[in-house]
Amino acid sequence: MSGLLDKATAAKDAKPAKSEKVEPAPSSTKVSPPVSQGLMAASSPAPGNPVTDYLQIAGWVIIVLAGILSLRGGEMGPLIVSVVALIGVGCLVQYERMKPELSTIKIGISVAVALIVALGPLAAIAIIPTDSSMALTQIEVNQETDEITFFVRGSFDSSEATISLDGEELWSGTKSLNNDFAKFRVPISEFFEGNSQNNFGDSINEYVISVEANNGQTETRTITPGFLNREVLQSGSKITMVTKTTTTGQGSSGTTETVVDGVLVESIVGLFGSSESNEDGGEHSMSTITNYLPVFSDYKIQLKVLKGSSLKWTSPMMDVDGDTATWEGLSGATEAASIDRWMGLPGTGTDEETKQIEILKRDDFFDGDGCYTFQLIVTNEYYTGESGVQTSNNAWDLSWDSDEQNSEMTTC
Repeated sequence: MSGLLDKATAAKDAKPAKSEKVEPAPSSTKVSPPVSQGLMAASSPAPGNPVTDYLQIAGWVIIVLAGILSLRGGEMGPLIVSVVALIGVGCLVQYERMKPELSTIKIGISVAVALIVALGPLAAIAIIPTDSSMALTQIEVNQETDEITFFVRGSFDSSEATISLDGEELWSGTKSLNNDFAKFRVPISEFFEGNSQNNFGDSINEYVISVEANNGQTETRTITPGFLNREVLQSGSKITMVTKTTTTGQGSSGTTETVVDGVLVESIVGLFGSSESNEDGGEHSMSTITNYLPVFSDYKIQLKVLKGSSLKWTSPMMDVDGDTATWEGLSGATEAASIDRWMGLPGTGTDEETKQIEILKRDDFFDGDGCYTFQLIVTNEYYTGESGVQTSNNAWDLSWDSDEQNSEMTTC
């Protein structure tokens, strides 16, 4: 009985057991990311991928090109520069977007630097004060068209240019600016009033270009003196005797004889002292090329050889354009030579020794011993005064019949 009571008491006193929540065991299987993210990750190039590298390089190359165009803003308008700059910026932005991690800070920095490089010069022009935005540049001479050219740049609509000498206006013209840029082309014949320099290189005539914009800005510059030495004022000639040796007969009975074959005639044209003249021995006082200034212009040169008043020979006409003279050679082909020094003139044959040097053969002009005048005639295209013809006469006594190759060729 007591045993039953004890069991009942124990059952009464016993507390119900707590129910514990059982957590599911962690799964060993990883959850896959969404399909769309996986595709994006797979298509994003990793750093160093050639696609992104080329895109970045292309972007900066285009940005630098835009900067160059911006610096030449007088020729390329702001719209063209801006379009090129935007293309470059677009390449850089796309490069940053194709990276695995998009950095808005890097994009902002890249865009800012790109805009500074590409559009900075245009912005600088825009903030330059109005009174300093005019430029008169690139004053040059075009020998082919015989024109003075120069450029006017600035932020205004039109400009009037003048060329003056000693305060006297010789030429004027007006041009409208296109993209802040205008090019003037002025024929030299419309304002030439004499050479800018003398034979020492001293400036004697100062030609001045003045430009006035429609907003009141002005600019003045002097044309480089060497551009406007256009008229030949002096010329001269010198001659060099050329001999040949002939042998007649054979063996011990043969004879050798040296005779005059002709003369090499040379000329010099340009600016030098008026006192320079021919000298004994066929020479000329300008042989050392001192105090001499060549004239690069347009003119013609011709040589005439006279004995007394009788014309014995006339050379082909030589046409000078800039620093080069051309003429029809012995073969019928065009020959050329520089006029900025002593220049060998056309002849009637070549020397016997080298067969290359063109000389005036004795039989083509020599008519017995006497005084021969080598007359050089220069016909200027640009000149002052009534005539553009400049003539020099240099005479020597040729006694080849009596003295043959021993002739001293003294002046006469």
